[in-house]
Amino acid sequence: MAPAKIRGALNMCFQMAITIGILAAGLINYGTAKIESGNGWRISLGLAAVPALIMAIGSLCLPDTPNSILERGNAEKAKKMLQKIRGTDNVEEEFQDLLDATEAAKRVEHPWRNILQPQYRPQLVICILVPFFQQLTGINVIMFYAPVLFKTLGFGDDASLMSAVITGGVNVLATFVSIYCADRFGRRALFLEGGGQMLISQVLQIIIFLLPWNSFTKLLLMLDKNQRRS
Repeated sequence: MAPAKIRGALNMCFQMAITIGILAAGLINYGTAKIESGNGWRISLGLAAVPALIMAIGSLCLPDTPNSILERGNAEKAKKMLQKIRGTDNVEEEFQDLLDATEAAKRVEHPWRNILQPQYRPQLVICILVPFFQQLTGINVIMFYAPVLFKTLGFGDDASLMSAVITGGVNVLATFVSIYCADRFGRRALFLEGGGQMLISQVLQIIIFLLPWNSFTKLLLMLDKNQRRS
């Protein structure tokens, strides 16, 4: 449904929503941790119902895509929907492309069997390996358990929660860069550049953790102590 010229940026808005949610969660955890009654974690968990409610109500307002309507055999309704989302009645060329694509898809027999054929194997392998290795980088562990990781490294309770907030903020800023670059340089260039950054970051982590543990811990504790004094 998105216009082609900004389709990449709008697609990245999905990731932007995720990163803003992570940052918001970090800020909420930092704030509720200061509640002396000990009920902060209950408030933190309860507030998770707010975005869930927004998503549930918002989904009721979402229209069907022209593609989905065409696949169900209602061409006239699909054309009206396309005219509505494009804001013009002149959609004949795009609508014909959708019709042709739908008809071509209907003529395909045994799609699941076809995808295993040798000519489609590179695409299949890439589609499997990219998310597979993305998980193996360990980024989910870092984002989900950031406060625990920072506390394990020697930070205090407040410092570990604030470090998680800083990590979330950097994540949001990086997503803005992706939105800006997606349609200007192409997704392939963005993918390669992001992979290079990930590689450099992983190497730096290895170097840091190969340092003598005692000296590294002392450095972190000293930084935490100075932060508390300030």
